[in-house]
Amino acid sequence: MGKKDLLYLLRTHLQTPLKSQPTLSYHQVNALYREPGILSGYRSSGHGLLYYLASVFQIHNETVNIWTHLLAFLLVLYRWLNLSADPSFDPAFHPVLSAFSLCCLAYTFCSTMAHTFHSKSPETHYLCFQVDYAGIGFYTLGCSIYVFHASCHHPYTDVLGAYYLPFVVLMSAAGFLCCCIAKLKYSRPYPFRRKLWQLFSFGTQTVLVFSLVLPRYVNCLRHPKCQLTSLNHHSYVVGFITSSDFFFSSHLPDKLVPGKVDIIGQGHQIFHVLCTIGTLLQFDVITWDVRHYATPNMAPDPVAISIAMFSYFVLVLCILFILRPFVVKRVKKDLAMQTHIDSKGK
Repeated sequence: MGKKDLLYLLRTHLQTPLKSQPTLSYHQVNALYREPGILSGYRSSGHGLLYYLASVFQIHNETVNIWTHLLAFLLVLYRWLNLSADPSFDPAFHPVLSAFSLCCLAYTFCSTMAHTFHSKSPETHYLCFQVDYAGIGFYTLGCSIYVFHASCHHPYTDVLGAYYLPFVVLMSAAGFLCCCIAKLKYSRPYPFRRKLWQLFSFGTQTVLVFSLVLPRYVNCLRHPKCQLTSLNHHSYVVGFITSSDFFFSSHLPDKLVPGKVDIIGQGHQIFHVLCTIGTLLQFDVITWDVRHYATPNMAPDPVAISIAMFSYFVLVLCILFILRPFVVKRVKKDLAMQTHIDSKGK
């Protein structure tokens, strides 16, 4: 291939995606891509991957969603590397830090990819959000690991030791499966019960994991010399995660002011920001509890943690494989529904 041929090839493949990309209105896109209260800023479908990769640097209704978790990915990486290099951080708990960091990198990366590429086609849309849900499962698994090995009420450590990791791996996989089923089961406009599938799946695991910390609050209330402010690092995380769930499930302020927050100010964007703050605060939780609360017998087995994370990954692949025929069936149904809607419009 000559130099001219190479330049022509690069110009052909790069010129179109890097041009300013027009956006579409709510009524111009497939019903699958429509979000409640978001009336404009949609990307067109049917382009190559490079087009959507270039859209990261364009202005549309997913731009902020992409960048909030892309920046979160970089901030998590920075916190991980910074704490790993801190000589005052107990080396016995580095596997906890690494597991949580990897899980957070997974969820922010999966979310970024999902919001970047989901508009390509209906099939890509479903795959992207299945990957996104897998990332959330990694996050809940990472939270489960650090809570047990750094923050758990001391008596629970020995009682739950042998069963805890297999249990939370299965819980994370079940949460991922529930979110996938909810995505495939319901059509837009999604009913609120779809959100309940999502909230209760991972929410149940979150509540169960935090229950390992709750006795510390009870003991503090009973002990006259203990102040609840000593547990503020956990309280802040719970506050941010709970408030993020509200914006995730409510689609506010989008529904209150349709068309006014199409580019910036969406409830999902606020959800991303609050999740990011909560995640960064969890690094402070790990640091404080490892230094001031965790005991030597809470130190993790690196091999067990590695097996748990790998097992969850394998379960995700199995679920994706099993759900594949259902995705194909769902895509066909969506296309038929869209054809019917288009014919009625004519």
